Amino acid sequence: MRLKNNLLLAIFLCSLSISNAVNYTYVPDITTFDKNDYQAGRQNWDIEVDDDNVVYIANDAGLLRYIYGQWILNELPSGQSLRSICIYDDKVWCGGDGIGYFKYDETGNLTYHHLSDIDGNVWNIEANGDNVFYQSNSSISVYNINTESLVQYTFPNAISGLGKWQNEIWTISTDKGLGILRSDGFSFVKPFAPGKNQEIRVLFEHDRKLIIVLMNGQVYSYDGDHFNEIIMPEQTSCFSASHYDENIFFLGSILEGIIPVKSDDGTVSVQRKIQERHGLLDNTVLSLAVDNNGNLWAGLDYGIAKINKESLLKTIISKGATYDILMNDNTTYVATNKGLYANYESTDFSLVDGTQGQVWALNESASGLFACHNNGLMKIEDDQSRLVYNSAGVMDVAQFGNTSHYLFSAYTGTLWMQEVGGEFQERQNLGIWGNPKLKYDEANQCVWVHDASADSIVYRVRILNDSCAVTKTTMKDVFSTDNGLFFYDGNALFEYEEGSFTESRMALTQSINGEEITALEVSSDNNIAVYIQNNEVKMIEELADGSTVIHDKLLSEVNNDILEQFECLKIHDKLLYIATDRGVKILPLNNRYNSQSLRDPIISKIEITYSGRNKPRAIYYPYTNKALNLASRQFKTITLSFAKEEKHNVEYRYRLLPYNKEWTEWSSSQTQVVYGDLRPREYTFELECRYNGAIERKTSLPIIIEGIGYYYLRLGILFVILAVIALVIIQSAKNHKLRLKHKQYKKLAAEEQVQAKKQQLLQFTEIIRHKNSFLVEVRGALAQMKNSAAARWVNKIDQEINKEKKEFLFHKLFSEDHQDFIQRISAQYEELTPHDIRLISFIRINANTSEIAQFLNISNSSVDTARYRLRKKLNLEPNQNLDKFIREFQVNA
Repeated sequence: MRLKNNLLLAIFLCSLSISNAVNYTYVPDITTFDKNDYQAGRQNWDIEVDDDNVVYIANDAGLLRYIYGQWILNELPSGQSLRSICIYDDKVWCGGDGIGYFKYDETGNLTYHHLSDIDGNVWNIEANGDNVFYQSNSSISVYNINTESLVQYTFPNAISGLGKWQNEIWTISTDKGLGILRSDGFSFVKPFAPGKNQEIRVLFEHDRKLIIVLMNGQVYSYDGDHFNEIIMPEQTSCFSASHYDENIFFLGSILEGIIPVKSDDGTVSVQRKIQERHGLLDNTVLSLAVDNNGNLWAGLDYGIAKINKESLLKTIISKGATYDILMNDNTTYVATNKGLYANYESTDFSLVDGTQGQVWALNESASGLFACHNNGLMKIEDDQSRLVYNSAGVMDVAQFGNTSHYLFSAYTGTLWMQEVGGEFQERQNLGIWGNPKLKYDEANQCVWVHDASADSIVYRVRILNDSCAVTKTTMKDVFSTDNGLFFYDGNALFEYEEGSFTESRMALTQSINGEEITALEVSSDNNIAVYIQNNEVKMIEELADGSTVIHDKLLSEVNNDILEQFECLKIHDKLLYIATDRGVKILPLNNRYNSQSLRDPIISKIEITYSGRNKPRAIYYPYTNKALNLASRQFKTITLSFAKEEKHNVEYRYRLLPYNKEWTEWSSSQTQVVYGDLRPREYTFELECRYNGAIERKTSLPIIIEGIGYYYLRLGILFVILAVIALVIIQSAKNHKLRLKHKQYKKLAAEEQVQAKKQQLLQFTEIIRHKNSFLVEVRGALAQMKNSAAARWVNKIDQEINKEKKEFLFHKLFSEDHQDFIQRISAQYEELTPHDIRLISFIRINANTSEIAQFLNISNSSVDTARYRLRKKLNLEPNQNLDKFIREFQVNA
């Protein structure tokens, strides 16, 4: 695994060696990603970062890339997992149970090239010169880039670890020891006894030495002559490691999370571990790497973590909602809703015994350090607390100089108290309510009381001749700063001198005006002022030439974390302290904020959608083409995505020349823009970003829409197509009209034919009726003859009368023109009998009941009964007309 030596730690205030903050161990600022975020496997075995600050991760499901907020997964054709990767020669060399590499195309997409299968897993990859080295448990495979040849060296015993140092590739053989790998194989250098019994997990360069990390947590350094064990304060099993800077490296443990190790003049110390309790998803750390901004990336057994080092603000404590901060010698006290915390010259904060509960404010006076508690007033001595007043909860306290007189902002009101014999006695309740804040003014020997009610009144309280004098002022608030007291009238800042208020003459404070200022801090050397206005934290800096610059956005990341009515800003020893709803953040004030090394804005992804069924095309940063070329009118939309900055206070604006010449408004939330319907010509997309509201950078992307002639050709083709469509529509209308006329003609002819058939049916009906009448008379005469011959003729006559000649005649006349109708209605209503079909047919030709009865040789009542049964078979409603239904069934069909 290739580890970076040159880290760009100058981004904002990223250095870990800030001289002002050496007593603090920062609370890790962690961004986590689980498998649902990056849409891949849970385990992340190796991490690499390229020169463009793109992060590559060997994942169970393939190769993951993190491109400035965009996650992309490139799967291997075989679906295999990856165990190791290496960025070299513009390729991503990959190892798992096979070896190969991904290669970029001009659109920023990757294509995989398989080299060979491997027995076992490839755990480490390094590259040097023309060769790429793949290390598995028992073999080293060497691929020559120029000759495209692959050689494999097998070791009888295990080989483990692979690292680059002094321009050579180093590894450790279990039976031989430390050696160098070249294209012709392994060259033994020096025996390494600890490696015989323990697997070597990582080899990397740190402080000009080769660092060897064993699975059991032992760490050794090699300077070219000797091995020296780096004695760890505690030892735990390790799986990964990474160099950070000349003093710090990180170990990735199997059960204990990330372990920062600091070495200084031979002294090794373990810093605060980064574990699940700080925000990691898992304490098993499979891989570590540092990006170009100094952020530490960790591949976990479940998920991925980014430990942000580039944030301008550092968290020193995150124990709870913070109300007040006080620095005393080398100790920092923090008043929270869970108690009073102090670091007592150590590297971490702990709870002061007996202070559990709400600690509202801190005050250091002539009598010592006091903590205002919901149980009363506590005196803090060393690391102990002592309750000195418990009659009521106390919100704030102020002592009148070195006297025995005090003011308490208590739950029961503003109290004038006097200490007598170590006990506090109430002298008077001043009747000022609303839990006011108290500020002692040494120059004027008084206490200023800020009433937190809606009227926002400031009172001046003095002790005169053993009495308490209270004067109401015209001010609305008072701020105690590192540079003295400042008063606020709702619009400007004032100072109190010789019994009167005068507008502040300081250049810094003169620049602070307007409504809703709720906190202020001014440094003692008059060059920094920080204030909260309209719930936004702002800073003004006075430059060497006397001019001032306002940093509106510098501290904006804490705007949503400030506790309303408990705003607290403190400056001490060149550090700005900000109380938040989770703890305390600090900002070093000995740096310049307008001269930092920052990068240009990055267009991380370009997505093009096309007309028709063509799939969208995505182009990812870093793309090799410096211009975007598109065929005229073939695309539908272009979507440009900007790099998402998580911790910097970055705003974007953009324009597309000459499409729109005006810049958009600055925005920190919009990181994407979509363009559509662009005419053929050359465009330039310009993207600007600014950091902390002041430092601006710009990126340009030419967009070329080619083929104006093609555009007009398309218009011509479109015109022809529209003309053809119009002709087709006209011809279709004509044809439709002719079809309607033909259909009407056929309908009239059919109706005439039906009427003719009806007449024919009636005529044949009359013939059959006369025949049947004659046969009935003959039958009657034969019946009177009383012999067998006559009886036979009677039967024959009965058979003839009931014979199916009527049915034959009916089908002959009706079915010739209406066979389709009979088939359709019979198919839809399968229960219909031949008798039903005959009845339907007569109804369809408008025969009345008498005509039907005459033809079928039945009575009129029998016809009515048959019609009733037919209605039931056709499922007709009571209000439906049978005749109309049958005729419309013909029309609808």
